[in-house]
Amino acid sequence: MIASAYPEANRLAYRIRAAITGESNGLETAKLAWQQAEAVTRANADLKRALQALADGTLLDCLLIENAHPRLLETARSLDHTFVEAWKTRCETYGWRVADPVDAESVSKIQSAIDEQGDLKDWLFKQYRTAIRSKKQQIRAYQIIELIADRYPDDPNAKEEAAAKRAQLVETAAAEIKDIHEQLIPTETATETAHRYLSLGLPLAESTNALLAETLAAGTAAHHKTLADKVHALVESAKELAETADWQSIENTYLDCDYIIAIHEARGQLETELRAELEQVATKLSRLRSKHESSISIRLAIAEIRNGKTNIGKAVPIANRVAKLKSLETQATKTGNQIPADLQEEIKSAYAYARRKKLPFYGAIAALLAIGIFTATYFVQQNNKRENEAALQSEALAALQATEQSGQTDQVRNSLETWSAAITQAEPNSSLANQGELLTDWLDLQSSLETEYTSSVADLAKLASSPDALQNEAAIDRIAADIRKTRTNLAPDLGQEAETRFNVLLAQFEANKSAALEKDRQEIARVERELRIAANNATQAKTRAEFERLQNAAESRIQTLNTLLQSDSAATSRSQLAPLIQSSTQQLAAIETKWAALDDAWLRLAETKELTPYLNQLERIHSFDILPTDQKTAISQTLRLKSAFADLRNSQSLFAHSEAEKAFIKGQNYLQTQAELTEEERAYLTRLQNPEAFANVYQSTVQYFEGSADPQSEYRIYLVEPISKSDSQQNESHVAFTFRVRGFDELGKPEPAPRDIQFISRDDGSFWGFFYKPSTLSPESEYYNSTIANTISHLLGGADRLAVLKQLESLEQQDQLSPAFRVYWQQQFISFMELHPWKWGLALSPALKKRVAQLDALAVGETSQTLWLSTIEQTVPSSEYRLLVEQKLETLPQKEVAAIAELYQSAANGDYQLAGYVLSNGKADLLQDLDSATPLWTVNSLTGAIDRLKPDQSLTPYAPILRFALEGGDTAAQQLRKATFSSGLKLAEPPYSSLLPVLYR
Repeated sequence: MIASAYPEANRLAYRIRAAITGESNGLETAKLAWQQAEAVTRANADLKRALQALADGTLLDCLLIENAHPRLLETARSLDHTFVEAWKTRCETYGWRVADPVDAESVSKIQSAIDEQGDLKDWLFKQYRTAIRSKKQQIRAYQIIELIADRYPDDPNAKEEAAAKRAQLVETAAAEIKDIHEQLIPTETATETAHRYLSLGLPLAESTNALLAETLAAGTAAHHKTLADKVHALVESAKELAETADWQSIENTYLDCDYIIAIHEARGQLETELRAELEQVATKLSRLRSKHESSISIRLAIAEIRNGKTNIGKAVPIANRVAKLKSLETQATKTGNQIPADLQEEIKSAYAYARRKKLPFYGAIAALLAIGIFTATYFVQQNNKRENEAALQSEALAALQATEQSGQTDQVRNSLETWSAAITQAEPNSSLANQGELLTDWLDLQSSLETEYTSSVADLAKLASSPDALQNEAAIDRIAADIRKTRTNLAPDLGQEAETRFNVLLAQFEANKSAALEKDRQEIARVERELRIAANNATQAKTRAEFERLQNAAESRIQTLNTLLQSDSAATSRSQLAPLIQSSTQQLAAIETKWAALDDAWLRLAETKELTPYLNQLERIHSFDILPTDQKTAISQTLRLKSAFADLRNSQSLFAHSEAEKAFIKGQNYLQTQAELTEEERAYLTRLQNPEAFANVYQSTVQYFEGSADPQSEYRIYLVEPISKSDSQQNESHVAFTFRVRGFDELGKPEPAPRDIQFISRDDGSFWGFFYKPSTLSPESEYYNSTIANTISHLLGGADRLAVLKQLESLEQQDQLSPAFRVYWQQQFISFMELHPWKWGLALSPALKKRVAQLDALAVGETSQTLWLSTIEQTVPSSEYRLLVEQKLETLPQKEVAAIAELYQSAANGDYQLAGYVLSNGKADLLQDLDSATPLWTVNSLTGAIDRLKPDQSLTPYAPILRFALEGGDTAAQQLRKATFSSGLKLAEPPYSSLLPVLYR
């Protein structure tokens, strides 16, 4: 996991200075050397990364690296102190780990780049605003705002923003870890994810997320196990530790292991037995290190005696050097370290050398004995005095060093007072003077620490006794931690009264805290219960207003609960209730989304202009589980008829007659389409094809003479065959002609045989008898052959619907034809139309229907196909026929059929369209103003069927209201007016009004 307790650079520099000044050695000093080397290695590595980022042109990345290693530049400068060279020499001498030189050049380059940037704060805020806009740079944004907050601690906005981003990233980390646990094959483990976020300096341990806490605990446990395994391996390798073995490699392993345990503050996590074994290893190594360094120190002292020693440019007297050697020899003897034989010989040799260095001085005295015994005696006494002073100083130094190990201020103070004279007489910067200065500084430090300790306890008393003690819990814990830390640095015999007061204050605070926590717990339980009730009721709300009221109540409880759970004391409840708050919030948001979606669905329904989308939207609304029951029931009544609405065009026929529906087809033109004949119609037309009765009927004009030269009468007769004339027979008084004539009898049937009719022309100029002009094909036969036969053939082959009407009009115009003939064919064609009156327009023409009635009024049998050939009919046409043919219809039937057919076709081309809908109160709401006579359709709430809307009818809420929209977009009234104007017929009045589709009535 991430280390949390790297030693401060300033603290390391102070300890190194003290070690150099006091000539400290031993295992603890070796640890100090290891810490210095590790600190320099880390700093140089980060300086290299920062300089590389700067070389790549990214000052921001350089600053982020500098900030990630707390105050990298300041740390590097502190590690590059003035004692570096002296410390390096001392490390090399005693075999301690030698630190690499600090990369001062990189420090200078980075500092220059920062200085050249100018207004760094504004520039950093710009970088932050750029990063915060990108969703992919949220981590970078957090690093930037943390950098700003660290560099400018007086900026409250930066602190607040950093805290917000920190909390956001903690939640993001928790969410990612949750996703990893839910994934089958995650890209990284939860522990790796936690480590990645911890490397940003995020306080993940403060999160209340249970899964995150579990992941951190698992990662920490795994890391502690790794450390424990490493310690166990060290203990196993040190079991056979001896002076002759490679103890220094084991010492390096121990120093590395101890350093890692220290920076991860994991010593307390080791098992008690393992910690004891580690302490035993430390004791063995300390003993070996002491023995090793004792020999080195003695050899250094011997070298100083032989080679001399200077201090601040002045030579140290040989007596002082000898005293130092004696002190080291005494310390080695007292600590039980056996001095090797070879080293003992070197010590004796050094003492002998020192004595020899004194012989020239005594020789000079002997030479001067002649001058005076008094002078010689004086110098001998002075020499003895200096030796006594040197021995005294050595003893004082040993006593002060022993007192330093006790850690008791009284003993240190007494020792300083006891040996004050020796310290005063000692040479400046000598070991004794430096040791005295160090202990004096230590006493001053202890005094300041005691003052700080007492003051901190007083500050704690003020906070703990205030009414808002629980609100100040974080500050109290922080001050308490500082007090405990100060206590560890404070001598055991100082601050005891303040320590007692401190313990009493903490006990009282814990009691008050427990009472307040119980009160908060009860309040949290109450709000939790109310939240559950409000959230549950909100899910069962029947209306939007009821939901909003319950939603506000639930959100108010959530806000209150969040406020209560903000305190650190509610951490357990916060982790327990976090799922409830989250689920309640999500549940309310989901229901709010449903209500919003339902509101939007109602709005879209009101905006719908077509039937099918309206029904689809109504179906979507019906699918909402929050829809009130009455609305769901009403909508269900409409949705049950969805297929009926789709088939409304067929079920709610606009035409009263089924044949009308077949005749008027949507998308086709009634007047222009060819009508398909039924078998019955085809048989009927085939029967009308009778060439024997109509195709070859001849006619001749007959003149009747009774003596006069002028005919007495003249008329036309129909002949079965053409007339033949015999040759004239002449006698004395006249000339006679014989006409062979075969006509028709009174019933219109052909005569059995031709008759001979004689015509006489007398000599006196008189004419007697019947004279037959040459016969020709009758106009009826000609008309039949040229028109009627063609019309029948046309109809059989496929003719338009007006073909029969045109034929009837043509018959009316043939005044030269026999009335009986014309009436007969009128009756035949109209009878043909009567087979399917909607197909041929008979049903659409009142005039034609009137003619049908007139034809039906004729006597039965009077309309036979041979009646027009009757001799009686030929001579005196029937008045009924004559009157009937004189009542000409002309183009009126065609105009009637065309006008009314256009209205029918427009109705057939139209369709039902959405005209509005029924409101929740059962009132109709139309999309546009319509004429009161406009027919409308909707769902009848009583019958449950689609009915035409009637006044005071009970309507089904939310049902669509339909109107029949005609082709062209005009209303029925508008189309009726246009058709009336264009046709000249009063279509809105009888007899036409009864023929119109229901829309036009």
